[in-house]
Amino acid sequence: MTKRLLTTKSVMASSVLAPLMIASPLQAAPEILETLLVSGERTGTSGLHEQVMFKTDENFMPGARLDPAELLQHLPGVQVDSRSNYAQDTRISLRGFGARSAFGVRGIDLLVDGVPLSTPDGQGQLSSSLLDSIERVEVLRGPIASLYGNGAGGVIALQTAVPEYNNISASVIVGDPGLQRQLLQGEWQHNNVAARVQFANTDIDGERPHSRAERKQAGAQVFYRTDSGIDVLVKHDYSDDPLLQDPLGLTPAQWRNDPWQLNPAAETFDTRKSVAHQQTSISLRDNTGTRRWQASLWQGERDIVQYLGFSGDAITGSGGVVDLARDFSGASGTFTQSLDVLAMPVDISVGAELAQMQDHRRGYVNNNGEAGDLRRNDKGDLDSRDIYALVQMHPFETVMLYAGARHTSLDIDVQDFFTVSSPTGTIENPDDSGARQYREHSYAIGVNYTVVNAWEIFASSGRGYETPTLTEMAYKTNATGLNTELDAAINRQHEWGIRYRPSALGEVTLTQFLIETDNEIVVDQSLNGRTSFRNAAATERDGIELLARYPLGEQILVQFSAQQLDAEYSAGQWQGKTLPGVAARQYQLGVQWRPWVNDALIAGLQAQERARIFTADNNQVYAPAYTTFDFTLQGVYSLQQMSLPKTDIEWWIKLANITDENYVGSVVVNQSNGRAFEPALGRNFVAGIKFGYKF
Repeated sequence: MTKRLLTTKSVMASSVLAPLMIASPLQAAPEILETLLVSGERTGTSGLHEQVMFKTDENFMPGARLDPAELLQHLPGVQVDSRSNYAQDTRISLRGFGARSAFGVRGIDLLVDGVPLSTPDGQGQLSSSLLDSIERVEVLRGPIASLYGNGAGGVIALQTAVPEYNNISASVIVGDPGLQRQLLQGEWQHNNVAARVQFANTDIDGERPHSRAERKQAGAQVFYRTDSGIDVLVKHDYSDDPLLQDPLGLTPAQWRNDPWQLNPAAETFDTRKSVAHQQTSISLRDNTGTRRWQASLWQGERDIVQYLGFSGDAITGSGGVVDLARDFSGASGTFTQSLDVLAMPVDISVGAELAQMQDHRRGYVNNNGEAGDLRRNDKGDLDSRDIYALVQMHPFETVMLYAGARHTSLDIDVQDFFTVSSPTGTIENPDDSGARQYREHSYAIGVNYTVVNAWEIFASSGRGYETPTLTEMAYKTNATGLNTELDAAINRQHEWGIRYRPSALGEVTLTQFLIETDNEIVVDQSLNGRTSFRNAAATERDGIELLARYPLGEQILVQFSAQQLDAEYSAGQWQGKTLPGVAARQYQLGVQWRPWVNDALIAGLQAQERARIFTADNNQVYAPAYTTFDFTLQGVYSLQQMSLPKTDIEWWIKLANITDENYVGSVVVNQSNGRAFEPALGRNFVAGIKFGYKF
C-alpha cells in the first residue's frame, strides 16, 4: 500500500490533525479522515475509511465557492439550506442533526485541513473558511461518528489541494445578485517544504433590500517533513466581514406575494452583523512503523457584533445588539500501537484532548440601528476534557471488527456582571450567574465484511450525546438567566448496509439507519433573532440513503443520491409530529460530460428535488417542496501558442435555478413572529476566470 502522508483527525479526538501531505517530491494523500485514527500501513484488510463518503474536485461543479452547498451536493444524509443571507450562515444538517440551528452549524463536527472549526460545545461555521482550493470533501455519519465527541451527529472534513509546483494566480468572479469577487493565490514547493498564501475580497449587493455583504479573507499554510519523517503543518486563517446585512425572514403570505420584498424591521433597526475571525494551529505527526503518534495545538479568536430586529430595551432583556468576543484554544494527542495477537492484526489507539472557550457577551438597546444603553454583560467559560480509545481487529482478511469509547467532562460557568436595583431596593435585573457540569460518554461497535472483491456489507451500533451549546443556554423563554435546566440529548444509533466500490470514481452504497434520541434539544421559541431551547421528550429518525457515482466511459460521470428520512417526536406534547427543519425526502442528480476526455471543456447539469419542510413543532406551516436545475460550463486553455508556455486560463459559467423556481431556501425553526421563510435566489448567472502562471 502506498504510504499515506496525510495527517488525519482521530475519530475519537475532535482535534486538529491537519493534512501534512509533504513528501519528496510532494504528493497528495487519498483520504482526510482515512482510518479515523493514526493510520498504519497494513495491507489486505478492510478499514474504517470505507465508512467515509467522499467527493473530489473532479466531481465538483464550478461556482463562486461562497456556499458549502456547492461542495456537499450528491452526498446522502446531508441537507444544506442556503439562506442567501450571509448574516446567518448556511445551515447544514446530517440525518436531522443540526436542523434546529438558528444560525451556523450545530451537532456536526467541522474540519478544514484537519483543523476543527467546531467549539467543544458543538457549534461552528464554515463561513470564515476559504473554499476555493478545496480538493476533497469527506462526510462521516452513523454510530462511528458519535465517537468524535460532543455534538458529533456527523463529521464534515474539507481538504485543500497540496501545492504541486510553484505558481501564482489571480481570479475574478462576477454575477448575480451583484456579486464581485477577487482572489490572489501563491504556491511554492521545494523538496520537503511547501507553502500557500491566499487573499480574497467579496462584495455582494443581494437579491432582497438590505442584504448587502462584504467579506475579506486570507490564509497561509506551511508544510514541512523532517529528515526523521515527522510531518509538521503550521496554518493560519483570517476572515473579516465588516458588513453583513440581515434582510430578516418573511411570513408565508409575504413570501407568496413578493419573495424579494423589504422586511420593514430590517430598515427600522438596521439589522446587520460584523465578524472578525482568526485561527492558528500547529500539528505534528509520525506515521511510520508500528508505533505512531500525532499531537496538535490550536488557538483562535472570533468577535461578532450583531444588530437584531427589535429594540430589546426591557431591563430584564438582553438587548437588541449583541457584542460577543470569543477566545478558544485546545490541545490533543493520540498514540497508536499495531501488533499481532494470535496472528490477528490489531490496532489500539488511545488519546486525550483538552479544549477551552471563553465568551464575553454584552447586549445593548437597539436604538434604530445605534447601540444604546447596556442590557447585558456576562462572561461564559467552557472547559472540556476528553479521553478515548479505539480498537480495530482483523480476525480474517475479509473481516474487520472495531469498538471504541469516549468520555467527556464539560464544565460551563457564566458570571453575570449586569444587575440592576431600583432606588427602593427592588431587584429589576437579578444576578443571572449560573453553572452546569456535564459528564457524558459515547461508544460504538461495528463490523465490515468484504463479501467479494469491491463488495462489502457493514453494520454498526452506538451511543452518542449532544450537550447544549453556550449560546443555546443563553436565554430562557419566560425568565432571565442561564438556562441550566437543559440536559444533554442522548442518542442511540444503528445502521447497516451494502457497498460496491469498484474504482476510485465508482461507488454504489445503500444504507438503512435508526436513531432514537432522549431529551432532544429543540427550539422552544425564536423571536426577532433571540432563540431559546428546551428538551423534548423523545424523537425517532429512521431512513434509507442511496449514493451512486459511476463513470459511463471516459466522457460521462453520473452522480445520484436519494434519502428518505422520517423524523418524528416519539413522545411528549408533539408526539407523532415531524421535526421542523427536516426534509422527509431529497433527490439529487448530477451529470458531467467531457467531450474531448480532458479539461478543455466540461459541461454539467444538476437537478435537485426536496420535500416540504415544516417550520414549527405544531406542523401547521411548511415551506413547499421544490425542484431546481443548474447548468454549468468550464474549461482550461493554455497560452502556449501565444509564447506564454507557463500560463493557463481557467474559466467557468453557471446558470442556476434555470426555471426561476420560487422556493424557500431555509426556514427559521419555531419563529414566534411568523416570519420563518428565507427566500432562495431566483434564476441567477455567475461566471469566473482564473489566470495562472507557473515558475
